[in-house]
Amino acid sequence: MSRKPNFTKEEILNCAYNILIEKNLKEVTARNIAKNLNSSTISIYSAFDSMGELKNELTKKAENKLFEYTKIEYTELSILNIGMGICLFAKEEKALFRTIFLREGLPDKFVHDLLKNFKTLIFSSFQNRKEYSSLNQNTIEWIMKKGWIYTQGFATQICTGFYSNPTFKEIKTDLLEMGTIIFTEGFKRNRRK
Repeated sequence: MSRKPNFTKEEILNCAYNILIEKNLKEVTARNIAKNLNSSTISIYSAFDSMGELKNELTKKAENKLFEYTKIEYTELSILNIGMGICLFAKEEKALFRTIFLREGLPDKFVHDLLKNFKTLIFSSFQNRKEYSSLNQNTIEWIMKKGWIYTQGFATQICTGFYSNPTFKEIKTDLLEMGTIIFTEGFKRNRRK
């Protein structure tokens, strides 16, 4: 079979994405991508300046998939849906979760943009609920920080198998229980200020 000399960035990225999902990020190498495309590594480096650039774009693609999960209406509570989305993403898309949250050396801009996008999503959840209208900015940020720490840790435990294969109901129950604790404390703090 003859080799196709050049591939588009999108074709290479899709191939890398498939390798990531089927195996892991360590297997996303120029050689493995070229092998899967029946090409040489020259095709990869013609489209991308480096493997770092390719992996950063791959991480962005994984982030888009994550945000698809967080925008699904699992419950009537939009703030809970975000947490559910993160945890279900960690359960169902382990390689993608690891790429975003358990990878060292992510570019500062990517981390900044990811946190900014989450903050925007969470703030809109607060704005859409009348019962949260009395919360001041500091309280909302405190709730977001505590909720993020818990949800990130919980999702990491799911992804890595420390919390082995929880059901939808178990994830929802655990998030609701901790969310109730965090919100209760947040409302107390809000009244004190």
